[in-house]
Amino acid sequence: MAHKFNPENVHKLEDPSRLELFDPEKVLKEFGIREGLVVLDVGTGPGFYLPYLSKLVGDKGKVYAIDVQEEMIKRAKERVERDGLKNVEVLKSEETRIPLPDNSVDFIFMAFTFHELEDPKAFVEELKRVAKPFAYLAVIDWKKEERDKGPPPEEVLSEWEIGLILDDSGVKVGRVVEIGKYCFGVYAVFPQEEENPLMNVPFRIPPGMA
Repeated sequence: MAHKFNPENVHKLEDPSRLELFDPEKVLKEFGIREGLVVLDVGTGPGFYLPYLSKLVGDKGKVYAIDVQEEMIKRAKERVERDGLKNVEVLKSEETRIPLPDNSVDFIFMAFTFHELEDPKAFVEELKRVAKPFAYLAVIDWKKEERDKGPPPEEVLSEWEIGLILDDSGVKVGRVVEIGKYCFGVYAVFPQEEENPLMNVPFRIPPGMA
């Protein structure tokens, strides 16, 4: 577990065929990204999803893109410059340290990154630090089953495992959705400092998805 993506294969992350996994703009809208939000793209890689995030938050919003690998940071910055993404800033992060102030982010997006975390619980605690009260979290990752794309099943986490990690950290999972043939999405909300009874949303899979 926690096997980092090899930068030598970065061309795979830039391949337009990745759009076969899911429609970024459609899915991001469904997860609630909208104009004016401050969004954190965790594990941005070469910045494949940055044009979509930038478009959805608009001129009034802001996108911070982070990664722990220097080569990915370089590639993401090149994409930002090439595409003229004025509302996007690329930053190098550490394994459990994000270079942003407390309570600064409205929405956190993690696409195919959660399974690469060395210490998921510690990282979720860091996400809680930078998230505003009631900020949203969208985790998209590979299904834990045999596939003709992505890492082997033993290197990824199931939706239930991700849900339990989030729940143990006090992050409230609202729903789990199937996103196409290869991946699923976990949608969650960060709590405010004092527990709100209305935030006790049970972890559940919508009818028909079991």
